[in-house]
Amino acid sequence: MCCGCMDLGSRSAEANHLQKIISFLKITAQNKRVMMLNHGTGSYRGMLVTHKFMAKSPRKLLSSKSSSGEFPVSSNAHHGKKRLTENTINPLLKHMEYAVRGKVVLAADQISRELKSPEYMQKSKKYNFDKILYTNIGNPQSVGQAPLQWPRQVMALVNLPDSHGINHPVAKQLFPQDAIDRAREIKTELGGHSIGAYSLSKGTLCFRKDIADFIKARDGGFETDPEDIFMTNGASTAIRMIMTALAHDPKCGTMIPIPQYPIYSATCELLGLHQVGYYLDESEGWDLTMGELERSLEEAKAHDINVNSFVLINPGNPTGQVLSEESVKDVCRFCSKHNLVLLADEVYQENVYDKNASFYSCKRAASELGMISDDTIELVSFHSTSKGLFGECGRRGGYMELAGFDSQVKDYLYKLASSGLCSSLDGQVMTSLMVRGPSPGSTSYESHQMEMKEIYESLKRRSKTVSQGLNSIPGFSCQPSQGSMYCFPSIQLPSGARTAAKNEGIAPDTFYAIDLLQETGICVVPASGFQQKEGRFGFRTTFLPPENEMEDAVRAIAKHYLEFCSKYS
Repeated sequence: MCCGCMDLGSRSAEANHLQKIISFLKITAQNKRVMMLNHGTGSYRGMLVTHKFMAKSPRKLLSSKSSSGEFPVSSNAHHGKKRLTENTINPLLKHMEYAVRGKVVLAADQISRELKSPEYMQKSKKYNFDKILYTNIGNPQSVGQAPLQWPRQVMALVNLPDSHGINHPVAKQLFPQDAIDRAREIKTELGGHSIGAYSLSKGTLCFRKDIADFIKARDGGFETDPEDIFMTNGASTAIRMIMTALAHDPKCGTMIPIPQYPIYSATCELLGLHQVGYYLDESEGWDLTMGELERSLEEAKAHDINVNSFVLINPGNPTGQVLSEESVKDVCRFCSKHNLVLLADEVYQENVYDKNASFYSCKRAASELGMISDDTIELVSFHSTSKGLFGECGRRGGYMELAGFDSQVKDYLYKLASSGLCSSLDGQVMTSLMVRGPSPGSTSYESHQMEMKEIYESLKRRSKTVSQGLNSIPGFSCQPSQGSMYCFPSIQLPSGARTAAKNEGIAPDTFYAIDLLQETGICVVPASGFQQKEGRFGFRTTFLPPENEMEDAVRAIAKHYLEFCSKYS
């Protein structure tokens, strides 16, 4: 080939590469404009990098190519060495703990795999049990609770194409008419498309209207605006959204009950929020007092913590208490007085078993006190399909309702919701079915009510069986479980067990829980994972497995405790 041809070919290749560079720069410039539109001044860092990159001329970019025609790899790259390691990962993530799926549960999962392995079945059996009884987490259907029939029928019809579901020639032979009608209504409200499509970031409007009507009926007629409702993937996502908004600077803190549900401590750790604990009074059935709330707040202020929020879990998790109307009103007064955002975790509102107790919402308390109308409180309430009588944990249905929030804050929360596009449509539909069941007089109404009553009555019996059974064990003390799905006994541990735990570098009640697991197959959560007063030991257990299994579990716990104390006395 002549030199002229070679030069022509070289220039042609350079021109092609230059065209690629120009196209890339155009895309980069477009992305920069999108960043400016979407993030405002928050895009400064991205803009700076873009401008720095664009400052290079195409000729310089071309000259930086390697002889192979590719841009060189950074000289800082180390082949074979991981960039993201334990030493380089976010330290806040490293320190985050989530006890309900922690050390004891990991050990339970390992034993469960052993029990199911063919090798184990052929050997002499190492354990005195043939399965793990998981009482560590409020996951009703995983331990035998049957799903309610009517919601599943509607869900099936909503998921099916019309020709195979609501419009199928024999649909009425397979499904009750009210399930077909509700599924058709939902599909119409979704614009004729399936639940495989995204919805509005707050959730589908008709579902939010159902929730608003539910709240209004529950709370004595006080109005609720559907635009103040965000549908989320369970209550957990809503909690993280609000706490993300509250994490303004490193001095910010959130008051959380002790004992508490670990999502709050874990989220505080991850976001860098201070945990400001207020102690519930075990001797008074895990009630709270205004004196303790004031003490906790003043102590936080003395440590230069800017407390901006307050968490209330009612009915309680892990403690199972149901607060009185006056106690709920006291919390609202406290938050209004000190200008604290009130986070009301009310996911167990249908789980109240004590005949002398009843659920009373923070929204109703604040409304009756005039705080909503006077705009003197900021309140966010959470609910979920995972608990109550539905137990549809895997559907990830839930919502939060905002009351008294600044309009700009709601816009920012909408932006945060938009970053996740929308919550699960399965969860949205299930939430709608939870708050608006079959109408009285319809085909499925009586059977639906009967199913829910059977689940409720069984939970009520189990709450009594487990709390009274544990309380009867010498060395145990267990408050009655008025509500939720848990018992939270305290236990006396012998000094030998405490010493052995110290030698292993774990909490004494974690040491006990692992021993209980290995000897009985019962998986509980150590109380230290929920935080508690110094010197107290115990565990949280659900009472969700079948009644006969929970009766056997209480007897096994009693027997194991005697042997454990004898071993470590």
